[in-house]
Amino acid sequence: MGAGARDDSTVSFIPPYRWHKEPFCPGGVGPLLFPFPELRKGQDAMLDDCRAAFAAGKHLLAHAPTGLGKTAAALTAAIEVAREQGLLVVALTSRQTQHAIFVETLKRIHAQHPLKIVDVISKQDMCPREDLDESRYGVFQAVCTALVRNDDCRYHSGFHPDFLPQVFEEPLAAAELKALCHDEVQCPHRVALEAAQECDVLVCDYNYLFTPWSDVVWERIQRPLDEVLLIVDEAHNLPDRIRLAASPTLSLQRVHEAQREADRALRAQLSILERLVDNLTGHEGEKEIDGGSVSRMLDAALKQKLTDLDGFLRKLERSAQRRLQRGKPTRMGDVAEFLNHWRFLKEGGDLRLAHGGDKPWQRKLSLRLLDPSVVSAPVFHAVRASVLMSGTLRPRSFYRDLLGLEAEKSHKTTYSSPFPPENRLLLCVDDVSTLYRNRGDPLYHKLAASLTAVAQATPGNVAAFFPSYALRDDVASRLGDHGKVLLLEERGASPAKRTALLDKLQQRDAMLLAVMGGIFGEGVDYPGNLLSTVAVVGVPVPPPSLEQKKLEEYFERKFGDGKGRRYALTFPSVNRVLQAAGRCIRSETDRGVVLLYDNRLGHRPYRRFLPKEMRHCTSSAVPALVRGFNVPRKENLPS
Repeated sequence: MGAGARDDSTVSFIPPYRWHKEPFCPGGVGPLLFPFPELRKGQDAMLDDCRAAFAAGKHLLAHAPTGLGKTAAALTAAIEVAREQGLLVVALTSRQTQHAIFVETLKRIHAQHPLKIVDVISKQDMCPREDLDESRYGVFQAVCTALVRNDDCRYHSGFHPDFLPQVFEEPLAAAELKALCHDEVQCPHRVALEAAQECDVLVCDYNYLFTPWSDVVWERIQRPLDEVLLIVDEAHNLPDRIRLAASPTLSLQRVHEAQREADRALRAQLSILERLVDNLTGHEGEKEIDGGSVSRMLDAALKQKLTDLDGFLRKLERSAQRRLQRGKPTRMGDVAEFLNHWRFLKEGGDLRLAHGGDKPWQRKLSLRLLDPSVVSAPVFHAVRASVLMSGTLRPRSFYRDLLGLEAEKSHKTTYSSPFPPENRLLLCVDDVSTLYRNRGDPLYHKLAASLTAVAQATPGNVAAFFPSYALRDDVASRLGDHGKVLLLEERGASPAKRTALLDKLQQRDAMLLAVMGGIFGEGVDYPGNLLSTVAVVGVPVPPPSLEQKKLEEYFERKFGDGKGRRYALTFPSVNRVLQAAGRCIRSETDRGVVLLYDNRLGHRPYRRFLPKEMRHCTSSAVPALVRGFNVPRKENLPS
């Protein structure tokens, strides 16, 4: 199969989309709505497939490698069909950093064909109030709710519908809308949701559709889901994002803190919860518990204090809001939020755990959503059609199953990479294993020595991605003199710090050490051949735990055929490896080296996901191979 070609062996149920040929420009440079002068290899096939899926009301799972131009293809197709059928296009991203690609593409389309576009991120990130900038999200939400209820926020109360035409004059990124609203004393988030009621394209985060509480947002937008054409970018992230959003924890210490804040009556009721958590966590390690019985026990105990669980939660929320209005921190809202989560999900697709420990903060209850389809399946059933796209959407059946897509309405397509294979050197280092039993000084020194030599052999930036911060730090402390500026990804770094780190990479003489699955391993683009070499160290297999065991058991019960371990462990791990490896080659003209440090990646079940041109070598041979690959371009580094 040639570069950019489509594997359409499964294209059977989607009929040919006949009318799409007509909008092409006379010169053959692309469809009228397409925002670029010409189509890339394979991009025309994806454009056709997206049009067909949207027109037929189907779900397309598109494995589209980096550089194919999937954003432009999916948006063009969606907007064409939406205009024809009077529908709304909703584009979802997993990270705010990815909004920029969508908005920039939409600005290009808008320049030729005006569109009403809304880009919305979280309410807190859009809020113009400087006094709430550093608040925890739960605190921010509670304060915001109280301010709006009491009409104490000048930005929210300043809203007027006459302002909306300004929003649509040209496509605005969320940051641009925030700046405009600040000047006009308008609440950017309220403006965005009001504008969404009449927009053509809505760009937002996964949370706006795939959380238990997203229906609240859509009630405000007032657009029925059966009139939505949905684009899910980086769709490989969606199952984990859904699980994370519905997996809260409540520590014994947090209940203690809530008690100290409460009035006498509420304190007595919180003491009931405290005793229950204390009893449930009075053991070592993790223990599965029956969530329904816990709720019934708490409700029965509360009724002895002349209230019930619903009344208890209302009191907690009101007390938390009053405290926040006085400018005081609170944990009562956190307790209420956890209990509301706890009651939302039904037994079966989730896991309730009690965690023991010597310290109060170690003793906690947690809810772990096992089955993301509990949240996602109703959404995909409701929308008109969807395109789920990613450079690592394999195997597609895995994502179809996890997200609850109907098999008869789903279509899977793989597009080949448009990059010349000679522009990439892909090596699997076979004499390295990062299994937990192999970790220690010998492994750390071996990896550090190899990465040091690779950095010396690379003219330009090097990035190494690790399965954990612990392994990253063990190797980093043993690096030799590599001659580059050492940059370390900071856990939970602010957007400003991330931007500063990327600015240092622009000097093209740095070595970045980060983690797979983090912002630099997936959510950041590296244009202009910014990374000359990418090393992926290890396989991010989660450590053994009760949650992991239950997840495997659940998937095996639901899907059978030995899929439990593959769905819970193998496929998510290899996709994180591939995402990190894909940071190197970002355009057709990029050239670079990808190093995979773990012998497991050369064997089943991982090897089938890796390019056939992968070569095998030892860690000692890597520096010479890297140096040889870079000799032709050493004198021609990008400026």
